[in-house]
Amino acid sequence: MRIIGAVSIALAVISQAQDSSSAPPGAGRGGRGPSPNLPTKAQWDSNAKTQEYVAKAKAIAGDDPDLQFDFGIFCQPSGGSTNEDRAKIGVPNSLPHLTAYPTPNPKASLGIQRLFDNFYWIGDTGVGAWLITSNDGYILFDSLNNEDEARDVLVPSMKKAGLDPAKIKYMVFGHYHLDHTGGGLYIQSNYHPKVVMGRDDWELYFKTMQSGSGQAARLANKTPMKRDIDATDGMKITAGDVTATIYEMTGHTPGSIGMIVPVKYQGRAHPILLVTAATDVHNRESFIGGYEHIWDIGIQNKVESVMQVHPNTNMNLLARTKYVSENYPPAKNPLLYGADRTKKYIEIMRACTLGRMEALGW
Repeated sequence: MRIIGAVSIALAVISQAQDSSSAPPGAGRGGRGPSPNLPTKAQWDSNAKTQEYVAKAKAIAGDDPDLQFDFGIFCQPSGGSTNEDRAKIGVPNSLPHLTAYPTPNPKASLGIQRLFDNFYWIGDTGVGAWLITSNDGYILFDSLNNEDEARDVLVPSMKKAGLDPAKIKYMVFGHYHLDHTGGGLYIQSNYHPKVVMGRDDWELYFKTMQSGSGQAARLANKTPMKRDIDATDGMKITAGDVTATIYEMTGHTPGSIGMIVPVKYQGRAHPILLVTAATDVHNRESFIGGYEHIWDIGIQNKVESVMQVHPNTNMNLLARTKYVSENYPPAKNPLLYGADRTKKYIEIMRACTLGRMEALGW
């Protein structure tokens, strides 16, 4: 993989990968102006309580170069998750030394990347899908933007890596937005996995497909998936020797969910947390009942990494995944922070999010 051309901060081409069609009117996605869920720089800088949280997050980061980098990402008014943020992202001043890979415009297809012995990412620089393999079946988390990408990117990438898509036992959706569910019908119809999504997101998914507007307007085939399993908090799904646990993450959407997955690396198991959004908090209730809920569960389960399918927001920087995939298995995997550092990472996210809510007067 190479950095592709000059990086534009507008990134209109990949705006759908940032769930732009579901953002509030005037939301700061694709350069459309400030979001009502994000404070202005003036609000951020002038709020004393906000600055207390910033100071707390900075103290947690200490002299750890990776956590200092994470502090710089999350402790700003935008929370580090806008198109503009992803388009100019750098890398930590840590080992292994990485080459920066900001999100390019137009987006670049990356195919499949092996990040752990039983864990892969498939997609492009805007959005992807996770694949967890086992000795008897796979778990797929999300399905790319549309039927074409499921057919022409996801499935061929799996086959190129020697992985049989017919072994997908479960397909799990972090939330209903079509940059996550768009390829679901193709996978469900051709490979017949059990499909898991939050109860209220199933309803919103069907309404979105029926409306034919927004992201649905871009789908050539507007036939929805068949409803299958409603996710519940603490639900376990098993494929062979891998058991993943699903948790509610209400906030980005009403039925948003995340998952703790036991990945394997160099003979050891490492629990990691998959989230479906990084900083899209709509109110204090969604923060407490969704984001804090799953973060606290992650801490309790001593997770060693936090990732989502949109790269360049959480730990799965494009620069890191590129390095790991091209050097697999590297002596040091920069995607694994370990339990103690991941706890600090989550506490940095918590403090910075509390700072944003204070700046907004929530």
